[in-house]
Amino acid sequence: MSNDNKQQPNKQLEYRPVPAVVKKTNIFNSIIWLVPLIALIAGGWLLMKEIQNTGPEVTLLMDSADGIEVNNTVVKVLSVEVGRVKRIRLQEDREGVEVTVRLTADAKDMMREDTQFWVVKPRFDESGISGLNTLVSGAYIAFTPGKSEETKYEFKVLDIPPMTAIGQNGLRLKLIGMNDKMLGVGSPVLYEDFSVGVVESAEFTPKDQTVSYTIFIESPNDKLVGQNSQFWLQNGINIETTGSGVHIRSAPIPALLSGAIVFASPNGNKGDPAVNGDTFELYNSRSDIDNLPTERSLYYTAFFKQSVRGLAPGAPVEYKGLNIGAVAEVPYFADGDSLKLFENGWIPVRIRIEPERMEINADAQSKQYWQSHFQTALNKGLTAVIASNNLITGSKMIELDDTPDSGSKLKPFARYNGNVVIATRNGGLDQLQAQLGNLLEKFNKLPLEKTVGELNSSLGELKATLKSANALINKPQTQNVPQELNQTLSELRQTLKGVSPQSPLYGDVQSTLNSIDKTLKDAQPVLNQLKEKPNSFIFNSNVKDPIPKGSR
Repeated sequence: MSNDNKQQPNKQLEYRPVPAVVKKTNIFNSIIWLVPLIALIAGGWLLMKEIQNTGPEVTLLMDSADGIEVNNTVVKVLSVEVGRVKRIRLQEDREGVEVTVRLTADAKDMMREDTQFWVVKPRFDESGISGLNTLVSGAYIAFTPGKSEETKYEFKVLDIPPMTAIGQNGLRLKLIGMNDKMLGVGSPVLYEDFSVGVVESAEFTPKDQTVSYTIFIESPNDKLVGQNSQFWLQNGINIETTGSGVHIRSAPIPALLSGAIVFASPNGNKGDPAVNGDTFELYNSRSDIDNLPTERSLYYTAFFKQSVRGLAPGAPVEYKGLNIGAVAEVPYFADGDSLKLFENGWIPVRIRIEPERMEINADAQSKQYWQSHFQTALNKGLTAVIASNNLITGSKMIELDDTPDSGSKLKPFARYNGNVVIATRNGGLDQLQAQLGNLLEKFNKLPLEKTVGELNSSLGELKATLKSANALINKPQTQNVPQELNQTLSELRQTLKGVSPQSPLYGDVQSTLNSIDKTLKDAQPVLNQLKEKPNSFIFNSNVKDPIPKGSR
């Protein structure tokens, strides 16, 4: 053993414990993990709210995107925003545009089969001025919710807004007529002079040249329409000139420019209530309805040789001022009789007699009763005459006259085309012209030349007589007669001075002188007039001499 090992002391092994590591907990590190969790929860909540508040996407088909902008153009219902335009693109056929709209949840249940969309922008039409507020805010898309059970998400945008309000009850009818004028959408529908509805659509059919309308009558006014109701056009101010004067009918202010459709029930009998989709005939005017034939109408034919200018279908037929019918057809040729027009000069006119116009405060009688009653009048001499209905417009009418000895009559047939023929005669201005013609003819037959010659001869003899009288008056002897007579009387007075006043001779002479003196006094004015105007005994002296006219 070495010394080194001997020198090292024998040491006992010493134990030292290892210290424990204590980890401290960081509160900040625990909270930071909550931020993503909260964000996730908030995002989920916002996503759920977005899903709840977001409605469906709707595709709108339009002719053009004029005034439509992405993210700017909104969709409204009842002026409440319920969507916004998200995309605009051309349609596949390049004939329009396709607009995609995102709606809110408020409108998701409004997309039905009958929902209608349109663009609201400034507009001026028959219904007035609308959309002026869009001049500042810009155009927007509006729609009316439908009531159908089926949903739909693609719609054709209308050119004009629909005329009916949202959820409004009423009656929708169709009118068809051969009309002279076509009204525009938005024109009013009137009952009497009260606005009760509106025209929703108007369409002209070239094939049959008819005009079709769809009208909507608001509730409760739809109760006024029945199966017997009659519809006609009223164009602004209507002026009618008849034999009774000038009648002016003015529509309400909304209808003055565009016209209106008016309806009423004959005699207040509207019949069974009308239902949606019913079709009615539309007449041009109220007068067309007034002249409609009835089941008891009586038809007759009258032949005229005078002019029928101014006589048109619908012209009144009157008896002593009472309107009892109307002209049905003029002219009324049948079986090619128009080819014989220049052979006989006859122009047939078909007239219609309405018995109900003669049943004034009386019960309605049968058609056979009025046929027999009218035939009795014809047998007694009832005739038809064309008379003037209005001198200003030149319109004519038929007047039935039963005056006896009314002149020559025309009745070429007993019946014509199944109708009884009424005898006719000339009347009115034509009759006056005929009378004037007869008078002129008689006047032309007078021996005027012989009469004028004899009158000229008599005037010549009278002129010669006046000349002789003037020569006699102008003679000195004739003019000296008064002077010589005065001288004779003076000499006679000198002679009588020697006669005694008490003698009978003096009294006789004095009486004679007084008589002569009175006679001279009475003759003095005549002599003075004769001296001033020698021809005054032949011509009237009180009439002023005519002043000859100067040459033209």
